[in-house]
Amino acid sequence: MTVNEQHRQVEVARDLSAQARTLVHSTRDVPAPFDSYTLLGELVATVDDLEQVCRQLGTWHSAVIDGQHYAGEDNRGDGATGTVTAAAELERAAAALSAASAALRDAHSANGVVRWFDQV
Repeated sequence: MTVNEQHRQVEVARDLSAQARTLVHSTRDVPAPFDSYTLLGELVATVDDLEQVCRQLGTWHSAVIDGQHYAGEDNRGDGATGTVTAAAELERAAAALSAASAALRDAHSANGVVRWFDQV
């Protein structure tokens, strides 16, 4: 069961980033080829979760109120507010993650028909 870690959001994000960096360094090769199927499945789930995080943060940015959640903004000169722009960009990121998830699902499906050796 997942625990609500709302009070630790930044710490959880840092942990996720550190784990992702570890995965980056460990996937230059796949010593157990049959693990590639499970790895792709886990990546699909992770990207889906990141998409949801972006959508939720975008929704939150859309709802914040000047003077209640923040104390004004520096003038950017383009007429857009930082919160509105952040919400729009988070939606754009969520859409990109959705596309990435679809590609990962396709890779996962394609990988599923390969008869991998248990070891090299």
